[in-house]
Amino acid sequence: MIETQADMGGQLLALDQSFCFSCHPGLDCFNSCCRNKRLPLWPYDVLRLRRGLNLDSSQVLERYADLEFDPRSGWPSLRLRLDDQGRCPLLTPQGCGAYAHRPAACRIYPLAWAAKPAAEGKPPEELFVRQETKGCLGWEEPKKHTPAAWVADQELEPYLEANAALLGLFFHPRRRGRLKLNQPQTHAVIAALYNLDVFHQAAAQPGFASKAGLEQARVSLALESDEELLNLGRDWLASRLFAET
Repeated sequence: MIETQADMGGQLLALDQSFCFSCHPGLDCFNSCCRNKRLPLWPYDVLRLRRGLNLDSSQVLERYADLEFDPRSGWPSLRLRLDDQGRCPLLTPQGCGAYAHRPAACRIYPLAWAAKPAAEGKPPEELFVRQETKGCLGWEEPKKHTPAAWVADQELEPYLEANAALLGLFFHPRRRGRLKLNQPQTHAVIAALYNLDVFHQAAAQPGFASKAGLEQARVSLALESDEELLNLGRDWLASRLFAET
């Protein structure tokens, strides 16, 4: 997780600032960027992989994810588990085997994205930087883009929107420095944000809404939509982890 702008390396780009890049099988480096990388998995990434691979969330986590703790914030987070050769497990000779549902970290490349919470009622401030990975020949291609056009071309809007919606939780005003979560709290984070099938079962239990201080109508809506369930999990976690005492 990027805590400050100083954590982002590379050239900062304005939304309308052009850059040249293209990735295609004709490049000698094709598929090499899917090896020996730390690829974070945000909650919406897991939601989409679950949907695209036709697996339940527990299966996605078991097969494709490793748990780690962000060294700066203390939040539990996931990264894509690479195989013994350091390759993405979804990689095929033709490219990504789950391309339509690939994670945001893959979609955004060759850029990096970060956002920080804004005042209530205002959109978060977004930052885009160039990731000039050593050995990547795509930067030598003549095709021009802007960050705004790249976001649209790579169908990143729902990913970035979902990620930005979590900023209020990750940077909660009652979070004081690095989190120190106990085991039940860690399990709650994983269930509510990543293991949506488990959280769905919990939210479907009688009395969940009243016990969590949530409106029953909202819980019922979330039980019909993965995206709404993720938003519900976010707010449920905020009340569980940062309730006033």
